[in-house]
Amino acid sequence: MNYDTILSMKAKNNKHIIDVVPLTKIPLTSHQSFSYLSETEIPAGTLVSIPLFRRNLEGIVLGVRKDFPRFNAGIELKKIDKIIEEKFLTPDQIELAKVISDYYISPLGVVMKNFVPKRVKPRIRNQELGIKKRKNIILTKEQNDSVEKISKTNCKLKIVNCKFLLYGPSGSGKTEVYINAISQIADRNPQLQFLILIPEKTLTPQAIERYGAYFKSEEIAVISSNISKGQLYSTWQKIKSGEIKIVIGTRMAIFAPFRNLGLIVIDEEQDMSYKQWDMNPRYDARKVAEKLAEIHKCKIVRGSATPSVESYWRALNKEYGLIELPKLNLKELGIRNYELGKTNTTIVDMKRERWDKNYTSISKKLKSEIAYALKYNQQIILFINRQGMSSFSICEACKTVLRCPKCDRALIYEKGGFYQCNHCNYKTDIFPKCKKCGGINFKNIGLGTQKVEKEILNFFPLAKILVADSANSKKKNFQEEIYSKFSKGEADILIGTQMISKGWDLPRVSLIGIIDADNLLSLPDFFAEEKAFQSIVQVSGRANRPGAKFPGVVVIQTFQPENKIVQLSAENNFQNFFEKVVEERKALNLPPFGSIVKLVFQDYNFQRVEKEVSDAFEKLESILGVKLSEPHIPLVPKIRGRFRKQIIIKFPKNKIPEKLEKELKKLGSGWIIDRDPISII
Repeated sequence: MNYDTILSMKAKNNKHIIDVVPLTKIPLTSHQSFSYLSETEIPAGTLVSIPLFRRNLEGIVLGVRKDFPRFNAGIELKKIDKIIEEKFLTPDQIELAKVISDYYISPLGVVMKNFVPKRVKPRIRNQELGIKKRKNIILTKEQNDSVEKISKTNCKLKIVNCKFLLYGPSGSGKTEVYINAISQIADRNPQLQFLILIPEKTLTPQAIERYGAYFKSEEIAVISSNISKGQLYSTWQKIKSGEIKIVIGTRMAIFAPFRNLGLIVIDEEQDMSYKQWDMNPRYDARKVAEKLAEIHKCKIVRGSATPSVESYWRALNKEYGLIELPKLNLKELGIRNYELGKTNTTIVDMKRERWDKNYTSISKKLKSEIAYALKYNQQIILFINRQGMSSFSICEACKTVLRCPKCDRALIYEKGGFYQCNHCNYKTDIFPKCKKCGGINFKNIGLGTQKVEKEILNFFPLAKILVADSANSKKKNFQEEIYSKFSKGEADILIGTQMISKGWDLPRVSLIGIIDADNLLSLPDFFAEEKAFQSIVQVSGRANRPGAKFPGVVVIQTFQPENKIVQLSAENNFQNFFEKVVEERKALNLPPFGSIVKLVFQDYNFQRVEKEVSDAFEKLESILGVKLSEPHIPLVPKIRGRFRKQIIIKFPKNKIPEKLEKELKKLGSGWIIDRDPISII
C-alpha cells in the first residue's frame, strides 16, 4: 500500500458517516435510511438536503458515526448537500415515527413527512383569543373524584395504569374534568405541556372558548388543517421551545414537537375521524397518542358519552382505568330549570307518513316540533348524513343510475343544477346525458343536506338556516363562522352531517331532528351498527344541555322503527348495545377479539388488478394463523379511473404474524395496506 493511499484513508477517518431518512417513499423491502459523508458531526433529528439517485430531497438524520477505512475503492459515499436546521425533530418524535412506520407498515420517510411542517415565515399577528375569564366552576363530588384519579397518578411507577376512559352522558361535565385535571397537574409542574385532541375542525372554536377561559391565551395553540402553513410553522416552533403549554388539535397534532407532556386528552374518543384512512400512513391518532403518552410517561384520558366498543371492552378488562360520570345534578349545582330532566325522544315511522300522503323528508311530528321551537325562539339541529340534494339520480327513460366516469359512483345532484362525485369532485355540465340511452331527464332519489334545507324553507320561509357539510367546510374560516353565528343565535336551524353530531354545548338548542336514521344502518359493514348508535346518541345529546330553558326533544325518523339499534339509540341504552355488539364480534373474531388488515390494489388496468390480487392471495393463503377473505370488489369499485379489488385479513389479537408482515412489505406499487381499518367494505 503506497503512502498516498494511507494518507487518503487517514483523511477519510476525520469525516463522519451520517445516516439519513429521505422524506419520500422507499420500498419497505429496502433500508429506510441511506449513508452520507460529512466533514462535521450532524446530530440526530437534523433536517438536511441530500442527493438521492437523480433528485435532491430533504431528509432527517437518524444517527452519526466516525468514518472508517474502506479498502474497496468502489464504495464511495455521497456528501450531505446542506444542513437546513439542526435538531429539527426531537428524539421522542423520531421514536414515535419509527413506531408508526412499523405498526402501520408504511415507509419511514413518508411517516416522517408528517413531523416536518413547511418552513414558511408567517405574516400574521399572534393569536388573540379575546375571551373573558370565567369564574371557577363548582365541581360535583363525582367530577372531583375523577380529577383526583387522573391528576394524582404517578406514571413513572410501572405498576400504575395511566390510561383512562372517562365515560359519561352528554352534559355530564367531562370538559370540566379535563380542565381541572390539567390545572392541578400544571400547578405541580408549570413546565409541562398538554395535548387536547378533538375529532373535527368544527369543534375548534368551542374548545378555544372553553380552555381560553381558564388558561393564558398566549400559552394555547391550535393545530388543524384549517390553519395556514405560516401559522403552523410558527406554532410548531413555540411548542418546541416550550412557550406553548396547551395544544388543541385534530389528529395531526400528535406529530408536534412536545418537550414534556403531562396529559393527553382524546375528546369524543369514539369518533372515526381520528383515523387517517385516505392516505399513507393510515394511522389512528388514538392508538398513536397512547404510544406518545408512553414515550413521555404521561397520563392519557379518552372521553366519550358513547365510547367505542373496543375502548369500553378494554376498560372492562382493566387495560384502561374506567372512570364513570353520572349526568349532572343541576339542582345540586344551583342551576335554574333543574327540573327539565330527561330528553323526550320519539321514533317516527316514515312508512305511516307515506300512507298519510306526506312525501317530504319532514314528518308531521318533526314539522310541529320545529314550529313550536321557532315560536319560542329556540334553536334546532337537523341531522342528515349526506350532503347535496339527493343520494343518487336515475334516467327517467331507462332507469340507469347516473355515475361518475372516473369512480363509477352515483353522482349527487347539487343546487347549482349540476351533478357531482363526492369522491373525486368530477362535475357534469347542467345538461348531462344518460350513458346508456342518451336521455337528458333524471329523477333525483334520496336525501341530502341541500334537499332538507329546501323543504324546510318551503315550510318555514322566515327561518334563518345554516348548512354544515363537507362541501361548505372547505370555505375559509367556515368552522369559526358557523359556530359563532349559531352560538350567538344568528340562525334558527342548523342542518348538517356528522361534523355537527358531537361536542357542541348550546343551551338554546331544544330540538334535534334525525332525518334519515336508515341511512346510518344501510351499509353491510361490521362497524355500521356502532357508527349508527354513536351518531344518533351523540346528536341527541346536543339538546337539553345544562342551562337550557326548555326540555329537549329528539325526533328520529326511520322506515324501520322495529330495528334494535334504532330503539337502543332512542333509549340511550349503551350497556345493552355494547353487550349485543360484543357478542356478535366475539363469534366472528372481530375487534376487540381479533385484528384486521385490509389490502386494496388499484390500477387503471382491470386485468392487472385481477392478476395482482390473485397472486397476492395465493402467497398469503399459505401463512399459518391468519384468515383471508376471497379477493372481492369493494363498495367503491373504482376511484379516479383506477379499478380496485381487496382482501381482508384477520389474525388473533396480538402482534402481527412475522410471515404476514414480511409478505405485506413485499407488496409493490398500487397496493394500500390499511391496518385496523374503520370499514371493511
